[in-house]
Amino acid sequence: MGVRPRAYNSPERDERANATRRRILEAAAKLFAERGFAAVTMRGIARGAAVSVATVYLYFPGKPALVAGLVDEVVSSGDLSVERVEAEAGPVEQLRTAAHIIRMLNERSWSVVSILRSAHGIDDHLSSAWPLSQLGHLHAVHRAISALAHTGGLRAGMLPDSTAAIAYAPSGTHSL
Repeated sequence: MGVRPRAYNSPERDERANATRRRILEAAAKLFAERGFAAVTMRGIARGAAVSVATVYLYFPGKPALVAGLVDEVVSSGDLSVERVEAEAGPVEQLRTAAHIIRMLNERSWSVVSILRSAHGIDDHLSSAWPLSQLGHLHAVHRAISALAHTGGLRAGMLPDSTAAIAYAPSGTHSL
């Protein structure tokens, strides 16, 4: 019976790797916003992040993967979670929290949304990301409206499904 190698776990190494990943994403976001998706190169992103091109490719195999990473950063942010709306006790608090989340979501995601929209139909990876991000956003709006209905915050006769569609309309195509 062979000896199994011990698993290596270093919190410091993990934190350095996460910091490198974040620097790469920050450089990519900045360059995409300044120059547009098509004009940015992996070499330019590496320069902006102060890492080698090989390091960029180690974390992200291409520009579509970088955009996916930027999307993940936004949608996984705890302060933008619909759970915050669901946790509020009353409809006024729920609406305030929801409005704050939508504003923050739009502020953080405008450049990524612009990339997803402009690459829709041009890049297969990014084209599939756009409808998935929209579906996720619609699901979150539906959850928020359901929470509002649960606390009595909907007008009599308003159904959660149709109210969610109405609430989604002004924000759905502008955020993730």
